[in-house]
Amino acid sequence: MPQDIVQIRLEIDVPHDKWLFKFNEKYPELNFYILSKFLIEKNAGITLFQIRGRSVKQFISDLKEQLTKNSFQILFEGNDLVIMNIRVVDPWILNTLIKTELLILYPILVKEGKIRIEAITNRSKVDDFLTELEKKGIKASIGSIGYGFKPTLLTQRQNEILNIAYKNGYFDIPRMVSLTEFANNLNISKSALSETLRRIFKRLSDNYLKSTN
Repeated sequence: MPQDIVQIRLEIDVPHDKWLFKFNEKYPELNFYILSKFLIEKNAGITLFQIRGRSVKQFISDLKEQLTKNSFQILFEGNDLVIMNIRVVDPWILNTLIKTELLILYPILVKEGKIRIEAITNRSKVDDFLTELEKKGIKASIGSIGYGFKPTLLTQRQNEILNIAYKNGYFDIPRMVSLTEFANNLNISKSALSETLRRIFKRLSDNYLKSTN
């Protein structure tokens, strides 16, 4: 196996002029998770956030005061959880990821003004990524790095759905969200979500049984 394949964790400082830094600093008790990011045009992108904590309601109120209505969309709102899309102008980290072709693992935690990302990739892509951030004047540091390959049990999408299901209480007894509600929140059909969950459970069950036999 090529020796330049690395598993790496990076910590990237969020620029202080970005809304994410300001809200991350104002609400240190909240956990901000980036579930996905994609470009909609050259200088604009959409980020899917999951934000959890006791002050979610106050955070939403502040967000509505500081951002325009067409810049965000709330997909799910609970007492301590919100899932929302936010339109981002100058998606600096997404553009850098695309330029350097660095694929990262989701979800991504944003805490204490830092974006914590993990990737399994060529070391050269990591170096290119860090160089591009440095050109933008953005600080980044390597939290940990190791050589080798970490096989993923679930696909990225399956991992996202499993995390959202867990955090939304889908596995609680009694359930905090029904399959229909969960599917609506993800904007997919109930049957498609049911099939995805069955595939997740199958992979997890196979892995568990193999590890115990």
